[in-house]
Amino acid sequence: MSYSSKDETDEYKDDNNVSDSKNSQNLTRDNRDNYSGNSQGKDRKPNNSSSIWSNLTTMPDMINKLMSGSSKDEDKIKVIFHVHFPEDIDKVGNPVVLGNVKELGSWKNPIVKLSPQNRTYWRSSPVIISLSSVRGEIQYKYAIHTPKPVFRGKEKIEFEGVNYGDNRILNIKRNDQFDIFKSNHQLPRLSYIHDFAFVDYIYNSINADNLKAKVMEYQHLLTLHNDYTIRASNLDFIADRIDVENKDKRLFLCFLLGHYTSRRRGSFYELQNKFQSGLLLDALEGYKQDTLPSNTKNQMSSAIITLVQHNAFQMQFDWLIIFTIASEVDPNFSFIDHLKSLKYSNDKLVKFIQGIEIIKSYINGIEPEFYIKIAKWLIQLCHNMDHLFVLWNDILSHSSELDKSIFKHFIEQIRESISHDDAAALEKHFKSLPRDYRQDASEVFRSRTLFLLEGSNRDWTNENITAIKNLLHEDNLNWSREEVIRLLDLTSQSNTLELLNIFPEILDNWFRNNFSDTKKKKIPTTCVAWFKNLLIKLDTGTSTKNRKENNIVFSVFLHLERIYPLLGHRKNVWQSLTTSAIERVRVCSESQIFSATKFTVQIKEQDIITLFLDLIKEMLNKAVRQIDDQLINKIYTICNCKGKNLEVPNTVSEEILHHIITRLQNQSSASDPSEHHLNILRASQFWSIILRAIGNVTKLHSNPFVQRVKKSINDLGGLLREKKIDIQLLQQLLEFSDEILFQHFDAAVSKEKAIVDVIVSQDEIAELRKLCGKFQLQLDILFKFYNEFCPISQVTDVDDYIQDVKKHMASSNKVMLREVLPPDYWAFHEKTLIISRRCYKYIQSRFFRNIFENYVQEDTAATKVEYIAQRLMPEVFKKYDTYCEQFKEWEKLKCSDASLFWNNVTDVNAELDLMEVYKEHKNQKLIQTLDYLSKISHWTKRLEELEKVVNLFKIPRIENDWLNKSLKFLKDDSKKLSQINSFFNCLNNNISNANQECWKLIKELSNADGFISFLEEIVEHDIKNLINGVDDHSDERLVQEDTVSSLIQVKQILLPFMNKNKRDDIASFLASLSNIIKKNPTLGEKIALCNSCHIALRNIYKNISDRGEVTKEKIKNAVLNG
Repeated sequence: MSYSSKDETDEYKDDNNVSDSKNSQNLTRDNRDNYSGNSQGKDRKPNNSSSIWSNLTTMPDMINKLMSGSSKDEDKIKVIFHVHFPEDIDKVGNPVVLGNVKELGSWKNPIVKLSPQNRTYWRSSPVIISLSSVRGEIQYKYAIHTPKPVFRGKEKIEFEGVNYGDNRILNIKRNDQFDIFKSNHQLPRLSYIHDFAFVDYIYNSINADNLKAKVMEYQHLLTLHNDYTIRASNLDFIADRIDVENKDKRLFLCFLLGHYTSRRRGSFYELQNKFQSGLLLDALEGYKQDTLPSNTKNQMSSAIITLVQHNAFQMQFDWLIIFTIASEVDPNFSFIDHLKSLKYSNDKLVKFIQGIEIIKSYINGIEPEFYIKIAKWLIQLCHNMDHLFVLWNDILSHSSELDKSIFKHFIEQIRESISHDDAAALEKHFKSLPRDYRQDASEVFRSRTLFLLEGSNRDWTNENITAIKNLLHEDNLNWSREEVIRLLDLTSQSNTLELLNIFPEILDNWFRNNFSDTKKKKIPTTCVAWFKNLLIKLDTGTSTKNRKENNIVFSVFLHLERIYPLLGHRKNVWQSLTTSAIERVRVCSESQIFSATKFTVQIKEQDIITLFLDLIKEMLNKAVRQIDDQLINKIYTICNCKGKNLEVPNTVSEEILHHIITRLQNQSSASDPSEHHLNILRASQFWSIILRAIGNVTKLHSNPFVQRVKKSINDLGGLLREKKIDIQLLQQLLEFSDEILFQHFDAAVSKEKAIVDVIVSQDEIAELRKLCGKFQLQLDILFKFYNEFCPISQVTDVDDYIQDVKKHMASSNKVMLREVLPPDYWAFHEKTLIISRRCYKYIQSRFFRNIFENYVQEDTAATKVEYIAQRLMPEVFKKYDTYCEQFKEWEKLKCSDASLFWNNVTDVNAELDLMEVYKEHKNQKLIQTLDYLSKISHWTKRLEELEKVVNLFKIPRIENDWLNKSLKFLKDDSKKLSQINSFFNCLNNNISNANQECWKLIKELSNADGFISFLEEIVEHDIKNLINGVDDHSDERLVQEDTVSSLIQVKQILLPFMNKNKRDDIASFLASLSNIIKKNPTLGEKIALCNSCHIALRNIYKNISDRGEVTKEKIKNAVLNG
């Protein structure tokens, strides 16, 4: 036997009571009454007291009544005994039934034996008892029979209970006797029955003919063993048997469920989700009240409602069977009240509607009151509009009386159904409304539409925008004047750009419907508010495409055009809108505004185009000052050109370009024709773009300034071709590349060449550049010859030549190219032309200049330009060539001979490149040698400084050391060039520890012999307190604290060098200096500072030292003299 829970078992468990309190005897009664022992068998007969037998005198009458008019078999009954014994009772003996009739053994003979069915349940075989011979009640008891042993002992019969008062009375009206063993002290005790089997026995015995009798038998069992029966027939009992095929058994289970739930108010939830309520509901098909006893109505009603609830809320549809039997079991349809919170998904709602269609015939004929109740509930269930209309049109019955009661509910359900619709769904649902209902339901859809517009954060997709527009245009919605004003107001305040865009359509509807705005004049205010809000949202709205194409500005004017037909004639409103539009556009970038020009072709209203052009022209009036790349970029932006060639796309763009050209004409202010030509050439890119432009260019190319520029370019081309251009202008023109010049002149040539067009080819430009270059070079050659090789202090007439050259330079704006081409143009310089051209190559040669300077200084006759050109310079070249020839065997040359002309040479490679004869003989060794040769004086000075520093610091030296040898070699005039490389290689090895910073320090030390001498004097003294005397002894404050601080640092750094034992040789001395300068990069500067003030520093030190001695003397006198 199963139970719903352990707690339920424990709740009723009682160790002292094994049967219901109403029907059981107390087993602890004093067992001394009527019985003296446990035996009630053959050794112990029943106590035939007068009280028992007196009761039997009334039995014949009752039996006679039962048997009167009966058939022969009715004087007998067939009885089956059912009893629960203590567990393992068969270990004591054999359970039997004994009674006061012969069929029950007459208390002596245990002929009715019991067989076990489970651990405690025992059952007899059917016992047929004759009633004809019975006088009084049939009494019986259960007993334990112990047969007589084989060898010795006696047969025992141990009866239940303690005395005759525990005798049982046979219920002759029932075939089954359901009992619980009565314990005593001699037999095992039955404390609790865990496997109560009587309910299961009743259930198993149900068939098609005895359902009502079995229900009554169960009810009787409740009177006998209430608690055990209730526990045994719990939900688990029902659930375990629910899938039985026998319909009568399932009805019995329904009855048990009703018993269970009627005892537990509101406990529908105890049916678990897995409970198969549908199987029990199926058993109710065709159910009639008289199928079960009349007193089961309440239990069945409770069961049916519980099953309906469970099945419905499990989203199953077996419960619909209730409609087929409602007239029988629930004529008031009260089960509806338990399903008010039921909600179906769309899929489930489809199945529900299909089910309702099947059983609608069962509800059509019911009372109007209950039909209306059902109809309202069904309408409430149909949250989906499609199903609501199916219900309304195909399922529900209609009459004026019924519709009067439920139509309002129908409309409210429509309102509820669309309460979560977006605009697209709302439109769809309105169109799905039957036309006959649209009038009545229009208010619901209008309200929802207004509500949607009130929401600021809705997802306004294109589909929703289209739908909302359709709803606003829907005539069947019957929009009122107040509602349209509300629509305009809400739309004007929207945060969604797409919604703002439909404002003009709503406004158009307003005017088309001739609505009046005479009272509060809200329309103008709303229009202005809408447009301002629209302008704010244009670049922050949902349309990212607009932002990417930089056409926000165009959108402003496009919206102006859309509203123009509606508001253009309303002067005040239109003025407010255009003012707001212009103010909004002004905050956009110049590029955004100019880019909008490409879209103006879409604007048809001329007033809007004029408004746009006025804005552009106003901006250009401020921006166009000169022709530059920025202006060109503006033009390309205005024309939306991405390629090289300018294509003017529309008349608006052409009008803007025409305005730009006009502005440039007004600002043109060339002082002379040449300046005008140059101005045009400097803007060549601009004018080439304008002159080559295609598309809408008729007005542009007809502009007077464009025509003037084109004529000027052709005029200049004519001057070039005829070489009538002045030199200065030509020079200025040739600052531009050939390609630019060619494109400049080519731009002025029409596609169909006109007579006035001049073509200047690239070859002609190259020839002009060559001629002009030759003229400029000749001037430069002469000018540099006179300045470099005719010293004004020595050559008396050179100034005449220089002035003539300068005159030619100055008059270049007056001399035409054709005038300088004849040879006689240079007649004044005829005798210097050739030699000056030869000298031009050697202007930068230091080697050549050394030879020239040597010659010009020795030749006292070199006082005239002609002499220098005709006599001196040929000798210089001859000498130069001689030296160049000698350098073929350079290793044999003495350094003294070579150094005269290689003095101060800084770029040996460049000098050798000028020597044509040595290009094949030049090698790296020669270059290195000449480089060293040019630096001999430099290294001589360095080594002299090093020698002085070495002597200052008294660095130990040996006689004729490398330093001494190096100085001797550098000063020896007889050394050969071939010796130089090896000498410097050796020198580099000796000075490898000295870097550039080290040599700078050596230079400073070599100049600081006085300061070094002062350091030697104070080397053993602590001079840190010297800084305290700066203010008192600073030689009129010439010495500052930083000088004294530098002195202290320099002494500390150079102190190791004052120790004669610390330095071994010059090389280690140089290495130490390099290390010091790495750690103290500013040491040289500090030494220079201290050296410049070493006398003042010496004075400060002396004064402070003397002050100490004076103080000591004063102390001594005070001690001695008091």
